[in-house]
Amino acid sequence: MVILAELNANNVCIGVKMVNEMIDDGRHIEIENMDFDFYSYKKYEDGKWSDEKFMPDYAQIELDRMEKMEKSQADQDELIMQIMLGGA
Repeated sequence: MVILAELNANNVCIGVKMVNEMIDDGRHIEIENMDFDFYSYKKYEDGKWSDEKFMPDYAQIELDRMEKMEKSQADQDELIMQIMLGGA
């Protein structure tokens, strides 16, 4: 078994998992133990873990999610209007 830290696009640890074999995708780093509290939100750069934690911006994440939902609703409304007017 291999214990891995899962990194996001900014090389910040967003999860820890145990797998049968190494996942070699550039987003997983082998670690010594399953201590998510230690690795969580730390950045992995140049073979080292940062002391600082990079917490997610939950307000921005929620804003992005809401904007996507509004765009999806607007797209659906436009499609319904096209169907109703016989244009689609």
